Amino acid sequence: MTATQRALAFLFGCREAAADEVGAAVWPDRDVRCGRGVANGGGGYYAAQMLLGRMKKAGLVEHAPSAGSSRWRLTRKGMDLVHEFNDAST
Repeated sequence: MTATQRALAFLFGCREAAADEVGAAVWPDRDVRCGRGVANGGGGYYAAQMLLGRMKKAGLVEHAPSAGSSRWRLTRKGMDLVHEFNDAST
């Protein structure tokens, strides 16, 4: 499974999530930290932001309305893609 597929599956299961939650689900072995010095120790949060940015550009995810930090959710196109690879695996 690719990182994009893992992120789509995670968001499909939880409906919406913050970038650090997506990063923890996609790369469970990576240290996910926010703030200064992220590039020196882990970088999971940064990687998750980059992955979500690419997925947003592809039309698979969007920002969910929230108060505070950004939350992400699947678009219709993202949900359709999850259904496609779920159907292919059965």
